[in-house]
Amino acid sequence: MKKNILIITFICTVSIYSQENKKVVLNKNELKLNIASTLGGFPEITFEKSLNNETSFGISLGFSLQSNSKDEENSNYNFSIIPYYRVYFDEKPNTGFFIEGNAAIYSQNPIEGDFFNNEKDGGIGFGLGFSLGKKYTTKGGWIGEFSFGLTRTFINSDKLNLYYPRAAIIIGKLF
Repeated sequence: MKKNILIITFICTVSIYSQENKKVVLNKNELKLNIASTLGGFPEITFEKSLNNETSFGISLGFSLQSNSKDEENSNYNFSIIPYYRVYFDEKPNTGFFIEGNAAIYSQNPIEGDFFNNEKDGGIGFGLGFSLGKKYTTKGGWIGEFSFGLTRTFINSDKLNLYYPRAAIIIGKLF
């Protein structure tokens, strides 16, 4: 009888310890800087919030550092506001390959016509688009990200370029 009680107690003890759950702590917020656009004179700062292990939403704000003077060489765009929604495809939370759907509000400068492009008046545009990319995270909470996307202009498409391209080499931090 003592032997049976000892065996039952041992089995119950082992089964209790074997049912421990390891909970993954997910940092919910990220602050990032697009290095590629910053080097081009158009810094883009991004805030992203994780919804769960596979999805997140965020907003990117970009602005031109160059003046709008006609005498100086300037970028094609003055500012951009891009809210987005992402779905990640990796086992780790919010890392790896992702697909992004976005909407862009942006201001484009007038463009002189040439052999490849028609003359455009410039103005404020709105469009919907997508991006593909890959995100890497370290154990210390640092982020590295590469992505490319296109947004199709729907408002003022006669005055603006039909597509708003977006390329990113991003560094950031989880918090």
